[in-house]
Amino acid sequence: MRKKLLRWAPWNYRFWREIARWCYERSLHNPAVVPALDHFPASAELHSNFDAIRRETLEVALSGRLPANHEIMEQQRTLYEFDRKVWGMLPLRGYGYDYPANQALIPSLRSFLSRHRDVVSAAVSLFPPRKVLRPHKGPFKGVWRFHLPLYVADLGDGCSSCELLIDGKTYHLQEGEGFLWDDTFLHSAVNPSDQPRVVLLFDVFRRDQPFWLVAMSWLFLAIAQLWQRLQNMRERALLRATAS
Repeated sequence: MRKKLLRWAPWNYRFWREIARWCYERSLHNPAVVPALDHFPASAELHSNFDAIRRETLEVALSGRLPANHEIMEQQRTLYEFDRKVWGMLPLRGYGYDYPANQALIPSLRSFLSRHRDVVSAAVSLFPPRKVLRPHKGPFKGVWRFHLPLYVADLGDGCSSCELLIDGKTYHLQEGEGFLWDDTFLHSAVNPSDQPRVVLLFDVFRRDQPFWLVAMSWLFLAIAQLWQRLQNMRERALLRATAS
């Protein structure tokens, strides 16, 4: 009981996460999955430049040098400990905080991010074979989550290695298929194949928030940026020196 109280005390991240989640859920009502072009029109640019983005990103992602997600952010450790398979992650922008060295590795995405500040987060995700991401909810409803699969195994019959279970419904994403959703709905993910999968993850600032939530969202982003700076996240998020 004491340990549980300490985990949910006011000085803990979880305490403020749940308060923020309650505020957003009282004001924003939407389905789990929404049309990408309606809420993230800039996604059309990603599709039109898909070949260059895919080529540049895969050169980095498949090098074997991506840092582990749970080593960059300690709060993600429980997602690793669920099956002990390392989830590779290369942050390019985190809640408005840029990672210039990582962006320089993928010029096409650096150009895109420089022109779209409403894309508050961007990262390259490498899911290893047979990885299972346990059910969980995202912390911040002030953004939409956009997936753009770059390297995915087609398993036939409409199935793929990019399998998501969102609010009780299963989705199989294919390469080049953009997908926009609200990650504060309960969700999980699995890569049932024998090859890694590579997906670009973007968080897009929601334009449908009431004005008071917009102010709260920008405050949340400012705190997140300060926290990343204090945690020296840019250094922790660099590519490993050599392939493992």
